[in-house]
Amino acid sequence: MKGIASVAVLGFGLLLAATAPAAAQDIQEAQARERRGQDAVEWLAHEPVTLLDWGMMRLRRDLDRSVEYVTRTYTRTPALRTGVFYRFHDRRIVAYASFVDLPANRTGEACKDVYTRLAEALTGGGPQGAGGASWYLENVFSHDAGRGGRPDDLGDQLAERVSLQVTIGPKPEDAYEDGRRVTCTGRLHEKYDDIALRAEG
Repeated sequence: MKGIASVAVLGFGLLLAATAPAAAQDIQEAQARERRGQDAVEWLAHEPVTLLDWGMMRLRRDLDRSVEYVTRTYTRTPALRTGVFYRFHDRRIVAYASFVDLPANRTGEACKDVYTRLAEALTGGGPQGAGGASWYLENVFSHDAGRGGRPDDLGDQLAERVSLQVTIGPKPEDAYEDGRRVTCTGRLHEKYDDIALRAEG
C-alpha cells in the first residue's frame, strides 16, 4: 500500500509540474485581455503622480519659458525642441534644449554661451552661485506643505543630479549634408570652464 501511495503522490506532483506553466500562461493571457479592455482615461485617473513627476513637469514649463526668453533676448537662434526626462541608469534628471544655427555659429563658445544664459534664466530668482540651483530645484520639486521625511539637503542633492544639455545643430532637413552639431552639458550651477563639450560631424 505504501508503494502505491508513493506512486500516486509522485504522479500528482508530475501532473502539477506539467500543468503549472500552462496555468501561468493562462493567467498572463487573461491579464493581458483585461488590460486591453481597460478604459484609458479611467486607468490614468487612478495612477498616482509623484513629486518626481510633478517636479519634472514644472521644470519643463520653466525650461520652455527660459528658452523663449533667451532666444528672444540674446541668441535669435530658433529652438528646435525642448524636454525633460529621467535617466534610469544613473538616476539623473536631464533638461535639454536643441537650437538651430548656421555652421559657422556651431562652436563650443556659442554653445556654452547659450547654456550659461539658459541656466541663469532658470535659476535667476534665487541666491547667487551654487545656492541658486539648489534653491530653485528644491522649490520646483517639493510641495509647499513640507511634510516630515524630506531630506534636509534635498536641494543640494537635486543640484548634483539635474543636468542641463544644450545642442546647436542644423535643421532636420539639412542634417544629411551638414551634420555638424555641438553639445554642452553640466549642472545648473556649472562653472563655464567645467561645462562638458562634445562636437560631432
